[in-house]
Amino acid sequence: MISPVAQQSRISVPNALSASRIIGVPFLFILVGLEDVGYFVFLYTLLAFTDWLDGFLARRWNQVSEFGSMLDSIGDIALYISTVYFFIALFPENILPSLPYVGIFGVLFVGNILVSRIKTGRILFIHSHLSRFGAVFLVGVFLSSFYIDTTFLITLVVLNYCLAMIEAILMFAIYGDVDPDTRSIFRLMKKNAD
Repeated sequence: MISPVAQQSRISVPNALSASRIIGVPFLFILVGLEDVGYFVFLYTLLAFTDWLDGFLARRWNQVSEFGSMLDSIGDIALYISTVYFFIALFPENILPSLPYVGIFGVLFVGNILVSRIKTGRILFIHSHLSRFGAVFLVGVFLSSFYIDTTFLITLVVLNYCLAMIEAILMFAIYGDVDPDTRSIFRLMKKNAD
């Protein structure tokens, strides 16, 4: 049985926002097929906003927890990996040139899972500056695709995510069990040099 203190740490506004991304993504798959994509765009934008808001509130209200970090990562993966499908469904001509890079990202993503599991005993994802920038960049490029040709920008987004995965793999490989909120490998290097 979970203690009341542990239950309190799991039931919070930031965790509810993270959970809303997980619950909301299946609705995006329904809405993307409608002729009028307005509802899809609204829900996508709202869910993407929760990615920023949950972390902001967790830090502001001192409600950062391992469970919340895991829930946030699952919500991020659900939304941002699904965005590849949404690009293919809505803007295939923009994403097709980047599909080989998406494949490389997929390999690195699996590599991150394996290395984190081997080195820490858990599957972890790092919320580094590169991955956080990638999320904002991805949402901006995706929404811009409704108005402009974003073919080159999509490639940049995917390459940024590839770098974020390489950085995370190196963090786990070199330093083992690192805090998922570590902002960069350079901070780890500096911290361990001191």
